[in-house]
Amino acid sequence: MLFRTVSLACLLLLSLPVWAARTVDVYADSAILAQNASDQDQNEAVREALLRVLIRATGEADIVSQERTEPLLRNASDYLSTFRFQTSDALLTNVLGESVPTKRMVMQFDQQSIEQWLVNQRLPVWGTRRPEVLLWLADRLQGRDRILTDGDNHTLAVELNNRLDNRGLPVVLPIMDLTDTLNVSFTDVYGLFTGDIEAASERYPSDAIAVGRLAQQGNGYQADVVFLMRDTRERLQVVGATEAELMQRLADELSDRIADQYAVLRDPAMVGQLALRVNNVIELSTLAAVERYLESLNVVTQVTLRQVAADSVQFDLEISGDRNQLRDVLALDRRIVPVEELTLETQLDNELVYRWQ
Repeated sequence: MLFRTVSLACLLLLSLPVWAARTVDVYADSAILAQNASDQDQNEAVREALLRVLIRATGEADIVSQERTEPLLRNASDYLSTFRFQTSDALLTNVLGESVPTKRMVMQFDQQSIEQWLVNQRLPVWGTRRPEVLLWLADRLQGRDRILTDGDNHTLAVELNNRLDNRGLPVVLPIMDLTDTLNVSFTDVYGLFTGDIEAASERYPSDAIAVGRLAQQGNGYQADVVFLMRDTRERLQVVGATEAELMQRLADELSDRIADQYAVLRDPAMVGQLALRVNNVIELSTLAAVERYLESLNVVTQVTLRQVAADSVQFDLEISGDRNQLRDVLALDRRIVPVEELTLETQLDNELVYRWQ
């Protein structure tokens, strides 16, 4: 589950030394249909599901309004790999105001075909391995001080969760047990005092921290956001007429900035080359696992095995994007960690050195 939380208004995103990226099923989706749904209803459900997949796959919410997506959406069923129906307890209301039973249509789209279309359209591709964000959120909108916790079922949490789910960004909330309450106060979160929060966050495996508050502004709501990722810090302001609208826009702001870091434009004319050595590879099965892993990265367009040694392998990689983007993507997985190489040969070869674990 991507997120179960609610209101806030000011976010501070900080890189952490412990990485906890999560694999998101970007190309899966589902829809609730009436039991007697027509072929037209089913085709429309496939179209809407593919649109949500495109948003997750590119990191761009405005792809909805881009005219170039229309031919793809008209033939949405061509990109559907499999689908099945499950039972559903939900009810729909027909035009007569009657409640009708439903079924859930579970869909899996063809990742390779969609990614190739994105490349052809010069649209970014965001891989399925994504940073996980820990959110510390505070508000007093209901007349009491509150820090939102894991499992919170507030209606605002539903709005934020649905939006983050559509964007494909994994997010978690603190459990606020005795350990958390001893180390983090409402004032810390609402006042955006991040010192104690950073220390308290070390118990949670995460790639980033977000700290924030939600405030009422006139007849609406406003989120003043401080966004910090790696060496980048910027001030954002998000407003909404309702709390639900604010949550949706806030989720979009957070998702947009993460996507800017990790979604890659695969331009064949701008492919770069670099060498990568992976240590601690002593079995053929491990070699195969490393190669599959590298081929799965959205920034990597081609993997060529160059040399096999007693306990390491060397690859030539073609990448879209730059060396730092590759480092960022590799940093999302604990299976492979960087090794500091100080040898002159490695420096001259401009070779990245990692260890498989």
